[in-house]
Amino acid sequence: MSGTRLAVLGSLALGLVVGFFLFGGTFYKAAIGLDPSAFLGGEVMDRIGRLFVPDIGMTAGGVALAVTFLLAAGLAAFFWVRSSVRSSVDPERRTFLTGTAAGAGTALGALALGAGAGLARGFRGVGNDGHGWGEQAGKIFVPAPYTHPEYDDAWKESRVQAHRRLGRTGWEVSDIVLGTGRISGEKGELVGRLALSRGVNYFDTSPDYSGSGSEQAMGRVIAEVPRDSIFVATKFCTPNGHLPAGSSVADYERVIEESLGRLGLDHVDLVHIHSVDEVDRLMDPNVHEAFDRLKAAGKVRFLGFSTHTPRLEEVTDAAIRSGRFDVMMLAYHHGIWPGLKDLIHRARSEQDMGVVAMKTLKGAKHRGLEDFQPYADSYAQAALKWALSNQDVSCAVVSFFEFQHVDEFLHASGQPFTTADAEVLKRYDAQVAGTYCAPHCGACLSSCPEGVPIHDVLRHRMYFEDYGWEKLAMDGYAKLASDASACSGCSAPCLGSCPLGIDIPTRTSHAHELLTVG
Repeated sequence: MSGTRLAVLGSLALGLVVGFFLFGGTFYKAAIGLDPSAFLGGEVMDRIGRLFVPDIGMTAGGVALAVTFLLAAGLAAFFWVRSSVRSSVDPERRTFLTGTAAGAGTALGALALGAGAGLARGFRGVGNDGHGWGEQAGKIFVPAPYTHPEYDDAWKESRVQAHRRLGRTGWEVSDIVLGTGRISGEKGELVGRLALSRGVNYFDTSPDYSGSGSEQAMGRVIAEVPRDSIFVATKFCTPNGHLPAGSSVADYERVIEESLGRLGLDHVDLVHIHSVDEVDRLMDPNVHEAFDRLKAAGKVRFLGFSTHTPRLEEVTDAAIRSGRFDVMMLAYHHGIWPGLKDLIHRARSEQDMGVVAMKTLKGAKHRGLEDFQPYADSYAQAALKWALSNQDVSCAVVSFFEFQHVDEFLHASGQPFTTADAEVLKRYDAQVAGTYCAPHCGACLSSCPEGVPIHDVLRHRMYFEDYGWEKLAMDGYAKLASDASACSGCSAPCLGSCPLGIDIPTRTSHAHELLTVG
């Protein structure tokens, strides 16, 4: 075998290995939302990543590191093959560009193979015990709900109508509670204050919600009421993400001290190990030692965990068996894994854990769906009533960030789930089938020879159609490095690559027509 052929094959093999183990593994972990400290050179990588993608929704350090691994494999392939070609050519006939084309071609091949292998691991679960973000993301990740400019007068002045016991904490919490992920600033305070006045008595906060603005806004609201009238939850987290397994006891204690400072409190009721995808992080001895110390000092009262990741069922089972947790918060909505109902029942019957249902609106696309308008205004209530129809669920958490949400969501409080509600959910499922592009998936991207960012194209279409953000969608689409114009006349190798059944070429071609000015 010639030296050049060996270099080419070796480079392609290197791309596969780096893509699968380093790119795929790192990108999978980055999607969990871990703090930059979870990654090699994480703080530096985070700063680099945010130079290119300042508004990225996950840890930029993890994404930047994953891409760096892949680019390093490509560069290694380029120089290896280029050097091999140059060494086989008579020195007197060499030019500056000798071997450059072969090196560049091999580098691109290595990058493509590496990206494909990484996506196979991270999104398809190949070699990852079957756990990938692709199929799971369609079940558990949802965009923020879009609020219709008009709403039913019957919703107005809605109040909490029912309370449920939050497991062994003994707290009687409102059946619908405030998620503060989109709350910050003066408006956030006003929304929180309105929810409180309508009977909501549980605030779910986190340091990484709105860049820590959530805790600050909620702290000002909580200061206005007796401390024992409100149940406050936060996370073992920094403003940049969740602490990884192996963090020091001091670091775990420090982030809670910082949360208390932002909230203006001397204690929180509940602290979650958040967005858990690995049993090792769930049962990290350091986090449990830190919790015990904080509890002994009177700074926290109860321990919880949340999970909305591919290993949700595995993590939940381990948490129940451990007996360590007072509360669990997990993705739970109509059409999600049937086995979750049994896990929730086990948590209540075996450990008397409180159960908080999150991700309850399953995509929240109800405002923009064609043929769904007669039912759109009742969808949120139907979805919340479905989650609460399980009597083992203590409460449902949902993001409030508009004044209307207080009226709209609390209208479902204490109400039974009816056959009419079931029909609304059935029609919703029929409408979203084959159209909902799940965040964190990307299973289709490697199939496009033109490099169309399919997920971004469909995201901007969602903004236009479902959220009513037409100008934002068109501006965002216009800024894409490549758009869906290439989809017209393409042989559509992407067809069939979507795990959720989206007809990609039809959806992207229409998106281009919809979002292109003129």
